[in-house]
Amino acid sequence: MCSGHGHCASHYGECSCFTGYTGPDCSLRTCPQGNAWVDVATNDDTAHNMAECSNKGKCDQLLGKCVCDGNFEGVACERKKCPNNCNNSGRCVSTKLHASMQDPGFLTKSSGCTSSTICLDGPCDNQDYTLCKGTYNYVTPWDANKMQVCKCDEGYLGYDCSIKKCPTGDDPLTTGQLDEVQFLQCQATGGTFTLTFMGQTTTAVSASSSLSEFTSIVSALQTITNAGADEKITVSWTNAVDEVCSSGGNDIQITFLQDFGDLPLLIPDGGNLVHSIAGTNPLITSQGLVTGTKESDVCSNRGSCTEATGICDCLDDWMTSNGANGPGIRGDCGYDSGIAATKCPGDDNNSLACLGLGVCSGSPDYRCVCQDGRYGADCALMACPTGKSWTAAPIAGHNSAHAPAECSDMGICDPTSGDCACASGFSGAACQYLDCPGINGLDCSGNGVCYSMKQLAQLATSNGDPTPYNYGLDPNNSLTWDHDQIRGCLCSDGFEGYDCSLKTCPKGDDPLTPHQNNEIQTIECQDSDDTGSFTISFRGHPTSTIQAHDTAADLETKLNQIPTIERVIVGYADPAIYVGATGLAADSLQVCRANNQVVTVEFQSPTGNVPLMTVINEENIDGKLSVQRDTAGNKEYETCSRRGLCNRKTGLCECVRGFGSSDGQGNVGNRGDCGYQSPVPLEEV
Repeated sequence: MCSGHGHCASHYGECSCFTGYTGPDCSLRTCPQGNAWVDVATNDDTAHNMAECSNKGKCDQLLGKCVCDGNFEGVACERKKCPNNCNNSGRCVSTKLHASMQDPGFLTKSSGCTSSTICLDGPCDNQDYTLCKGTYNYVTPWDANKMQVCKCDEGYLGYDCSIKKCPTGDDPLTTGQLDEVQFLQCQATGGTFTLTFMGQTTTAVSASSSLSEFTSIVSALQTITNAGADEKITVSWTNAVDEVCSSGGNDIQITFLQDFGDLPLLIPDGGNLVHSIAGTNPLITSQGLVTGTKESDVCSNRGSCTEATGICDCLDDWMTSNGANGPGIRGDCGYDSGIAATKCPGDDNNSLACLGLGVCSGSPDYRCVCQDGRYGADCALMACPTGKSWTAAPIAGHNSAHAPAECSDMGICDPTSGDCACASGFSGAACQYLDCPGINGLDCSGNGVCYSMKQLAQLATSNGDPTPYNYGLDPNNSLTWDHDQIRGCLCSDGFEGYDCSLKTCPKGDDPLTPHQNNEIQTIECQDSDDTGSFTISFRGHPTSTIQAHDTAADLETKLNQIPTIERVIVGYADPAIYVGATGLAADSLQVCRANNQVVTVEFQSPTGNVPLMTVINEENIDGKLSVQRDTAGNKEYETCSRRGLCNRKTGLCECVRGFGSSDGQGNVGNRGDCGYQSPVPLEEV
């Protein structure tokens, strides 16, 4: 009984299935649910509700497993795959985790890691150095655990970590620029501390470390650029004793010689420092002193990057440097051999500066100021379009991610054409759209229309009635950032599924649940001169024009022509009025009468509690015109009338034994809905 996966819940022969099973005989499995990648909003700015296979896969009802779209994974297809498995050059993480992996040095730089942050009380008896390591989180948005991003290994770039990173460096011809200088102060007489820079932490630094020892420990960080024998940093301090920390606080300056521009802050952790003087607490702090203003340009803006190899192709007369316009091993084109400093780059004959695509700045820096959309040392490269990033971490506050990015961080820019090559499943000039699914290269399998989340919200319905909502109307709402980027299918009648590839089976009333009613609504109309007209709308579809002098039969015909109505029966509320009755007034059979008329509309299909019909386009009706509910329908309107299995490949019901196609009212018919019980004993299901 009930396939062994449920029990018979009533004498109506209805199975109550165990958890994980479904169907009239409990022979089918349910599939896991997840927050939908795309769906129709259920209220203003309310979407991404729970859905089977997260609306990115099909349910295999025999196994209870989701068969996911090729770009999605997880038991409920709830996660976007990382493209190309990050080419084995990165780690696949959620956007939530990606946000937590930001370098806190960038966020802490403006305020510094000072006593006002570290100390939890006035005397600084209680300290918390982790407060200097805060990042903006990405927790609340619907996609926090769904969208995944490649966190590339050092030396790799791109949405799929397929690009090899070229060296960056200073343009030596631009003058008057400064190296980054950061200020530390260490007040302690013993113990150890550490410094973290761009995600890497030093070994423990003893409070008694000498200047050379401290410089060596900091220089050992791999996140500080290595230039061979050339110095990475210089360190100076005020302590007369050659120790990094002092009882009253040693002022330390660290100057970066190989990393240029505005750098993240060195983050200290002095939890293991001690102070021998009672009442004095150990403390180490850091803050920016001089913001670096030298360029950190790819190939020092004196060459172009070969992304396949990560090697700079330097312009004529430019070579790899030591970071200070001398020969070196940085690979950055930052060394001027002596001839280049007299001209801007141009064509092969040097007769057309900046290839005619920019303006030469002239002496002393001889840089090309490129036209909009052009960049590079000689303006030969083309910028690609930008769009809201699919994966960027928040930089302006908690949960506020998706800053504009080239190719929306979901494609690779071809600088020779300015075109984005988008990841699988994404499209648009800036790869800004998540494509609608489909088969045979057709959006929505050719059985629906592809809409954005914003557009889908406007097409929302409630019990079939149009109930448009807004989604993403406020551009500052970080929770609806996807309103114009994520797209999904709205299937045509007769089709369903996330890609509209499945066929819908007929719905109908369960013939074994008795004492139920069809929906009956009334139309009351009064018009004194028979010149009026109106239109009835049901579930968003209008009738043709109804004239005041139309009969109930005319109204029935027009209602049954609406695609959202299969069959209604229209009659007169007054039982004395019917076709063929004697002694009727001339206008007795009209839908509208001078002294009022009430007609009844009985819904035979669809069954159930259907919405009220609405009057639209009323013209010249000089009396009352209204629609009321007389009897609320309480019959079922279920797939295969709950007495059969739906074959979604064919759209045909496979009725259980003893049931067949009905007329929608429990009699034999051709609806194909399993709503007719044959006159034989009901067998076990």
